[in-house]
Amino acid sequence: MSDKSSHQMPLFLTTRQSSLISAAPIKPKRSVAKPGDALSVCVLGSGSGGNATVIKIGETALLVDAGFGPRTTDKRLAQAGLSLNNLQAIFLTHLDQDHFRRTWPNTLLKLGVPVYLHEWHFCDLMRIPGGAELRDAGLAHSFNTSPFEPIPGVSTSTVRLQHDKQGTIGYRFDTDAGSVGYATDLGHAPPALIQHMAGVDLLCIECNYDEHMTTTSPRPSWVNRRNMSDSGHLSNEQSFQAVRMIADASPVGLPRDVVLLHRSSQCNHPMKIQRVFERDPDLIYRITQTDQRRRTRWLHVKAQSASVKSQIELHHNR
Repeated sequence: MSDKSSHQMPLFLTTRQSSLISAAPIKPKRSVAKPGDALSVCVLGSGSGGNATVIKIGETALLVDAGFGPRTTDKRLAQAGLSLNNLQAIFLTHLDQDHFRRTWPNTLLKLGVPVYLHEWHFCDLMRIPGGAELRDAGLAHSFNTSPFEPIPGVSTSTVRLQHDKQGTIGYRFDTDAGSVGYATDLGHAPPALIQHMAGVDLLCIECNYDEHMTTTSPRPSWVNRRNMSDSGHLSNEQSFQAVRMIADASPVGLPRDVVLLHRSSQCNHPMKIQRVFERDPDLIYRITQTDQRRRTRWLHVKAQSASVKSQIELHHNR
């Protein structure tokens, strides 16, 4: 009796195997977010060594950034009750190594998972081994400033943010079950970001460094200058102020959950972040800090009433 599993293709492919697969048309995964589907978020890990966040709408799983390799991502997804086979799409903020590992293209070709990235970054993807194969297989999709719907029932809009030369992209995902905002690797929080994220139910935003720890760190001075510039990262204080401005621009009580991303292991500490955010007693209990080495719990977005939804739409469309 033959073992059928022995003939299945492995999730993690060699370059030669990838070239054989890309010779044939690949059918991208298709899914639909239906009314009544629950919306949940789990950060698989966040820091200078890797960033990845999974957004689950019903049975549909989306990944924002893929800064860990496929094997590590699959292990952390398993801890959250999922696997790579559940992924329907990946959205990239930018293509720094800690946001998109170069080992991903072969696996994505096998799985037929599409990748979405701003047209700013499309040429960078083409320079990565396997990037052109993703394009040729119809799995690499670029977008500009216009909203789009990569999956029926998930409206996606973006905001361009300043970070190094190419910049980065902030995402907003709106569904019938609620909305999620995601912004990381930004040197400052411009008014466009505040407006774009106003009214989200769950906000994921960078909280990278403590200013004193940065200025007194042994790292090269040029690294510190870059991180603290308007094209670098958000400090604890800048993140706090950005969250407060988004909350002030939103209906009362929103965002209900705030997830703090990309904490520096050298120039920040959870207690430093705690002391900054506890200055706002209404905000501190909404905060979830993330870690490079472990995932968060699932954060579940609660359904909003019709009256609150109309307020959110009014704020977002101003």
